[in-house]
Amino acid sequence: MKKILLALLFISIHFQAFSQNQYLVLFKDKANTPYAVSRPKEFLSDRSIKRRVNQNIAVTERDLPPNPSYLNEIAKTGAKVLYKSRWINGALIETDAITLDKVLKLTFVKGLEGRGDIRNTRQNSDNQTTTTKDKFGLEGINDNGLSQTQLAMLGADKMHQKGYHGEGMLIGVLDSGFLNANQLTFFKDLFNEKRVISTWDFVDNEANVYNDHNHGTNVLSCMAAFEDSRIVGTAYKANYLLLRTEDVFSETKREEANWLFGAEMADSVGVDVINTSLGYNVFDNPAQDYKYSDMNGDRALATRAADWAAQTGILVVASAGNEGSSSWKYIGTPADADSIIAVGAVSSTRNIASFSSYGPSADGRVKPELSAQGASTIVGNTNNTVGTSSGTSFSSPLMAGFVASFWQAFPKLTNMQVREYLIRSASQYDSPDTRVGFGIPNFDKAYEIAELEVLIAELKKSGQEVAVFPNPFSDPQGLKVWVLKDDAGQNFEFSLVDISGKPVWNLSSKEKKITLPIFKDDLAQAVYILKVTAENLSFTTKIVKN
Repeated sequence: MKKILLALLFISIHFQAFSQNQYLVLFKDKANTPYAVSRPKEFLSDRSIKRRVNQNIAVTERDLPPNPSYLNEIAKTGAKVLYKSRWINGALIETDAITLDKVLKLTFVKGLEGRGDIRNTRQNSDNQTTTTKDKFGLEGINDNGLSQTQLAMLGADKMHQKGYHGEGMLIGVLDSGFLNANQLTFFKDLFNEKRVISTWDFVDNEANVYNDHNHGTNVLSCMAAFEDSRIVGTAYKANYLLLRTEDVFSETKREEANWLFGAEMADSVGVDVINTSLGYNVFDNPAQDYKYSDMNGDRALATRAADWAAQTGILVVASAGNEGSSSWKYIGTPADADSIIAVGAVSSTRNIASFSSYGPSADGRVKPELSAQGASTIVGNTNNTVGTSSGTSFSSPLMAGFVASFWQAFPKLTNMQVREYLIRSASQYDSPDTRVGFGIPNFDKAYEIAELEVLIAELKKSGQEVAVFPNPFSDPQGLKVWVLKDDAGQNFEFSLVDISGKPVWNLSSKEKKITLPIFKDDLAQAVYILKVTAENLSFTTKIVKN
């Protein structure tokens, strides 16, 4: 019996030594790389470079691919290189424990990201077989409906009427697969117009993303679907990059690594907005679970990747999570990232959805930042039906499409300006909470804020000392007057006279930005003269009363 036990022990050790696992290997540097920040076209698309130029973002060493000689040396050990990462400066490899030891002894290897094998799965203690689960099982389709309510909640219907449907924008979608998406009538325009620019499946290492799982299809419909009287997405004229990063039947660190690879691909092809209706906090290997204290914007791999994406000019939109009624209850990664928009869920009547995950982040930041309809959201299904489903998985893409179409209206804005204006437009901007954050954004209000500040920036850049708007004006509107000259003084006189010089109105103020009172109803339609003076300012302009 003792010999049998020893033999079994030897077999077990031998099996573990030569079993193939996956590891995220980190490199110490990018020394002697053949790539250079001065030649970005060797590793970034023209669109990616243009996005950086438009936002005054420099190409940095982080953007450089890992040194090819390092990858070659790893391959010589017998390890298989699956994917490489620019941002983390490393590679995902598949190998056994003995070969891994050789890899870790290479002089340029820094170590491993995470705790060893990132593909470990939880073992059932009764029969030692691997357990599987579908993390999106609670998000089933329920009944039929139309999209108007969820669009109108954001003002997306008015946005569409104004001519912004996402034209020219590129949205990257990181999800679990897009089953049958290329065969559905509500995506007919998307595919006929060849607006899916590329696809990749990081789980199965192939281009086909249409044969795996329904969740990404449901998510995509919130943005890209268009079928009159059935379903309308928030950015149904945008271009899309479809990436499968999630394996629904496991929950491993490999999926976080896939998220990193997907975000890097999205950057390299030039996406403007990323939607990710994915979140992580508990893994099949309990040793890899996150704690709430890890949701601090710096710890998790997907969180760091989301912030790196933001630093390239991409606006990342992430679901807050569906843990509001669970013992965890908080947001997961990458929703805790500090330069993105995490999205909570509300009902069609704007009430908080009970399942929507709580903020704040572990370091006290407002989370989620914004919210949209995530309870009984209208989605398209893989069998070509239209129904409702619930989850922040759907409030997030509604928001992502909204973000892209809003950004289309102001293409010179940076990603952080777009984020700021939408937050400032939100329903409870002055009193954010831990469930819906700053609240539900509003297109009209965000558009007004952005239009005004873009105008002010352009006027100031041209050297104009005072901005006056709207001009012409009408009675219900206050006339806004902003002093742009930095050294104008501290005591301002604002006066309005008619064309003959007769005084109509006068105000003294220490404020540079004021809204003059509403004019009298009987103020004649005419041309008036506005004068603004201060210690170092004398400004006069004509304004027109309609």
